[in-house]
This record gives sequence, C-alpha cells and structure tokens, in this order.
Amino acid sequence: MKSKESQSLFQDIPFLRRFSVKPVFCLLLVLLLLGAGMGAAAGNYFDFFHAGQLLPLFFSGIPTPEAGLFPCFSTLLLNMLIGLIVLFLLGMTAFGVAAVPAFLFLKGVTIGLGALSFFAADGLSGLGQMAFTYTPVTAAASLLLLLFATRTLIFSKRLAKASFTPQEESLNFHRYLMDFLLFLSLAVVIALAGGLLAVLYGSIFP
Repeated sequence: MKSKESQSLFQDIPFLRRFSVKPVFCLLLVLLLLGAGMGAAAGNYFDFFHAGQLLPLFFSGIPTPEAGLFPCFSTLLLNMLIGLIVLFLLGMTAFGVAAVPAFLFLKGVTIGLGALSFFAADGLSGLGQMAFTYTPVTAAASLLLLLFATRTLIFSKRLAKASFTPQEESLNFHRYLMDFLLFLSLAVVIALAGGLLAVLYGSIFP
C-alpha cells in the first residue's frame, strides 16, 4: 500500500498548487526577465539587426499582421507548442531540474530579441505595433510557460527523488499528461486571441 506521504507528494496535490509553488515560480520568473533583459542588451550591443533586416527569430513568436489570421495564429501557436513540449519532455527526466531554469532563461533571451526587433525595423514607430501585437500575447504565453515550467520542475525533482526509493510507482504520470494537454488547449486559445489582435492592428494601421 502506498504511504500517505508518497500520495501527498505525487498524486493528491490540488490543481492550483501544482502550478503555483511560489519559490519555484519566482525563481523561474526572475530567470525569464533576466534573459529578456540580456537578450535585448546583447541584440543592441552586437548589432544583430542589419540595415533594417531582421535576423531570423525562430523562437520569438512574432506575428505578421499583413499575412492574415491563420499565419499569425500558427506562428504564435507553434511558438508556444515548442516551449510546452520541451518543458514536458524535460519534466520526464531528472535532468529537468537544471534544464528547465536554463530553458526559461533562453526563452527570455528570445523575448528580449523579439521586442528589440520592432525598434530595429521601424524605430520608435514600432512601439505601437509591439504594444498591440507582441506584448499582450507574449505576456500571456510567458505566464503559461512559467506555470507549466513550475509544474515540470517540481515533477522532475520528485522523479529524481523517487528513482532512488521504492515509491517510484506512486508518480502520477497520467495527471502530468492531462495537465500538459490542458496547457496545450490554453495555448490554442492564447494563439487565437493573439492572431485576432494582430489582424485587428493590421486592419487599423495597414
């Protein structure tokens, strides 16, 4: 019979607590913000953007309003899916304890570069587009990743501990998978909202 302690560690954690362990969430938030600041500073210092042409930002999730709803939606969704899938896989290994914080830092770097790209392309006039098409959806996507990263980091840590005890079978992988699928669904909603905002901006400011 599984002990009450193992059940409380791995199975009976209330939904909100699985994603809001304050010390872990705050640590990851600091790393994300630090990465964003360093990404913007590095992009400016090393002049990653030449003659108004943007260096490809493969993981920044920047929608292009003039492209239409579906391209904007798919760009934003793909960006979030990559992040969630990477975090999910990292959570399934003990290596995730170190890799999840590193991934959040690198994600922050791409966010900083993405924000800087608007100024590199259009100067101060790019501020309006950034505020309308990039900042809201990036903030929502970042919160989504932060919450799920908190979940994956805790799961990875407990997986590492459980691997050295007879209680390994008490890990609730099914719940972990269900949480992942829930966050994928939320990513679709956020991407759709972000795509609509981008298209709206493109129709107002063609």
